[in-house]
Amino acid sequence: MKRKLIFLICLLLAMPFATADAQRNKRNTKKKAKMALQDENPKFTAMLESLAKVTIIDSTVVDSAKFLNDIYTNREEGRLTTYQEFFKQEGNGIVYVNELGNRCIYSKVDEQTGSRLLYQSDLLADGWTEGEPLEGSDGNFGLYDFDCPYLMPDGMTLYFCARGSDGLGGYDIYRTRLDSKTGKFLRPESLGLPFNSERDDYMYVTDEQNQLAYFVSNRRQPNGKTCVYTFIPFESRTIVTADEEKQRSLARIDRIADSWGDRTELDAAQQRKRAAVEKAHAQRARESKPDFQLVINDETTYTNMGDFRAASSRTQAKELQEVKKKLATLEQALAKKRNYYSSASSLERRDLQQEILKDEQQVTAYYKKIHAIEKNIRNAENK
Repeated sequence: MKRKLIFLICLLLAMPFATADAQRNKRNTKKKAKMALQDENPKFTAMLESLAKVTIIDSTVVDSAKFLNDIYTNREEGRLTTYQEFFKQEGNGIVYVNELGNRCIYSKVDEQTGSRLLYQSDLLADGWTEGEPLEGSDGNFGLYDFDCPYLMPDGMTLYFCARGSDGLGGYDIYRTRLDSKTGKFLRPESLGLPFNSERDDYMYVTDEQNQLAYFVSNRRQPNGKTCVYTFIPFESRTIVTADEEKQRSLARIDRIADSWGDRTELDAAQQRKRAAVEKAHAQRARESKPDFQLVINDETTYTNMGDFRAASSRTQAKELQEVKKKLATLEQALAKKRNYYSSASSLERRDLQQEILKDEQQVTAYYKKIHAIEKNIRNAENK
């Protein structure tokens, strides 16, 4: 009994100190939270009110220079490539090519301002036209250093990244629409949170056929690395309704699992992603095999139709392949006739001599034609 009494007395004496410690810890937590809010970017805080509800199905960290490899676009909606690969010359940035392959949008430095603007070029009979700035998509809206264009299949909605005074920091992703009456793009609007951050956010792509979308950001990544996020696209923006702590976490994309909702919808999207990846890998494997080898100059050898800059060169290249096929078939037939000649009768030899002579003349004609076509292509491509 005496021991219980002593224990109760000690407990009563300790309670004020325990309560004081708890209150002190609570005050410290509130103080830290208040300090964190004071350090928060005011633009980020303001954007929380319009935080978009997004279901991110996965994320992949890749080398910054190779992020296009993890964006699986549908070729029927256009394709993306690098400036250097498309134009076969030194340069930076991303090039969008439409589904017909006759129009591209890219960025390059404007000589007057020193900032990169978006340009458009069309493929004509004699090759790609000199790029012209996209009207309305320029620095008049406080944006500069445009890059990473992607035009939706509707031909009206354009996504791109740029720097600007109204941005969160680094590159932000913007969207604009073409005014069909004026032919100019309207004032761009920021995609807001969670697509943008205080780091670089610079690519937004949709795959309507597979109901998938992608955006790229280097938030929380070391130098040289970036993250490709895959999410379920939405027709209309839904605002997140949650407490501020969860809103901030979703806006920063602390955990992609926090964005998950309907498991059935998520599983279906992930399955579509796997199918899109398999299809893209098969397509890339086919494209990696050279269709041919054509030396253009001492430093350049073309291996597929996409290498040609001039449309006339592509037409002649197709003709070149047809002539080479005919030549290969004829040479095989000629080799069989020559082999049979030694065992043929005198009557058969007389007929074979005429056939062999005729075939040899045709082979010579094919070689001359091949040489002429290759010369024409080289002249066109080396202009």
